[in-house]
Amino acid sequence: MTFKFLAPLATGVAVFTASANLAAADAALILVQSNYSVLDDVPGANQAAALAQIAEDAGFDVTASLDGNARDAARAVADFERDAEDGERVMILVSGHVVSDGVNTWLLTREADEVTRFNVGSMAVPLSPVMEVAAGFPGQAVLMMSASGDDVGADGLTPMGVMDAAQGVTVLTGPLDRLTRVTRENLLVPGLSLADVVNDAPRGVEGSGYISTATSFLPPEDGERVVNRGKPSPDDAFWLVAQTMESEAGYELYLEYFPDGDRNAEARTALRQIESDAVNADEAKEATLSLNRAARRQVQRNLSLLGHDPRGIDGIFGPATRSALRAWQAANGYDATGYLDAPQLRQMTEAADARAAQLEAEAEARQREENRRDRAYWSQIGQGQDEAGLRAYLDRFPDGLFSDVASARLDEIEEAKMAEAQAEERTYWDNVRQEDLPGSYAAYLERYPDGLFAEEARARLDEFEREDGREQQIAQAEQEERRVAGNQVTKLLVETRLRTLGYELSGLDGIFDESTRRAIRRFQRSRGLPVTGYVTRATMVRLLG
Repeated sequence: MTFKFLAPLATGVAVFTASANLAAADAALILVQSNYSVLDDVPGANQAAALAQIAEDAGFDVTASLDGNARDAARAVADFERDAEDGERVMILVSGHVVSDGVNTWLLTREADEVTRFNVGSMAVPLSPVMEVAAGFPGQAVLMMSASGDDVGADGLTPMGVMDAAQGVTVLTGPLDRLTRVTRENLLVPGLSLADVVNDAPRGVEGSGYISTATSFLPPEDGERVVNRGKPSPDDAFWLVAQTMESEAGYELYLEYFPDGDRNAEARTALRQIESDAVNADEAKEATLSLNRAARRQVQRNLSLLGHDPRGIDGIFGPATRSALRAWQAANGYDATGYLDAPQLRQMTEAADARAAQLEAEAEARQREENRRDRAYWSQIGQGQDEAGLRAYLDRFPDGLFSDVASARLDEIEEAKMAEAQAEERTYWDNVRQEDLPGSYAAYLERYPDGLFAEEARARLDEFEREDGREQQIAQAEQEERRVAGNQVTKLLVETRLRTLGYELSGLDGIFDESTRRAIRRFQRSRGLPVTGYVTRATMVRLLG
């Protein structure tokens, strides 16, 4: 095995050491940024060396970069990629300030200062290539992230707590000391499935991506597994101190100093009990709130309004909702337990109601402005006295205040044209309308450049051009509506809410006819949402708000 370590000295020069390796081994990469020059420091640098030693003891070629600059970190990634070529599995740790522009993700290095999305590449190491290396080992790749979650004030960049896992990659997130512990006690246990690794992980460690009950990170060994790191035997006095403290910190400290101690199992049992008691206490507090299904949907709606996505408003508090609750709690100075108590519920409700009122006031102002522009444009085109003006109005305001009048007048104009048209042209135009293809309309215009239906043909060609760009968006919205409002009861709720907000509907029957689609489009336009006529998740959230 090899161990390569990149770390800056006081002078800022990186130190690189390596030992020869004659046999291929699995590869591990440790990228830790703790001591920042300008940004807030991130705790856990001492855990990096401990994790490196644990990985090396397990037979990994370890490449580590601690508080290096962007060049050092990039070199470490390149070395790791070469080491991984001949191995069977890879293990990666990333710790520090992690940011994203929505597409790419970076780990900021120690020299990061006045970062923007335009200069971040010079002060950070990109994590997408790291994930690409991991993706080359499906079922045998673990990426651990201990991101600070802090907003570093970077223009166009947001803090990231977890990366989307590539196919076959397991992602573990949490505090660095907990990740070190789960690596030592769970991940590197031969034969322990990835699902058991996540399920048995200490509180604060979350798993995502590839989590299988049939796949283990290290293959099982024949016979009893023996671990010998050469640590001193457990000290009775130290154990007595841990018992006297009777806290999570005491038992974790014992396990850190004596990972093979005689009271190792007792310490883990005590930690599991402490964690279980804490979770049970949090669950009990939430249980006293007696949240029914409707109240839980309201909590999910409030989380969405406040910028924390629960991945659905169904009244079921699953992993995504618990994660959103933890994010809201952390943002508001509470312990991130994922369970609510009465003061938290009250604060969240008040904040969400205030946000909903703000959004509704903005929507009303937007609707008033939309109506003002609608009336002004109708007057500007002479209140629809000619075909060009009517088509221009409907193009700009397809569901406007005067859209019914404009459509009716266009129908009258079409009827008049049909009466005046020559028999040959009328027959030709009927065929074009029946085919309703861009080429047919183009052929008509070539034959009758000044024909009675030339204006309509050009308008239809313009519609084809606009529809090409909207087909995918509308198809996606239609598919999303099947998930969000796929049953008649939910559709009836949508219709009732639309009529309450003043939109005209032909009836309340849970069937979305053209009047319902028009009301949905008008609602979406007034709220600044994509105008598709289908009930997306964002539309449902705003309707319920």
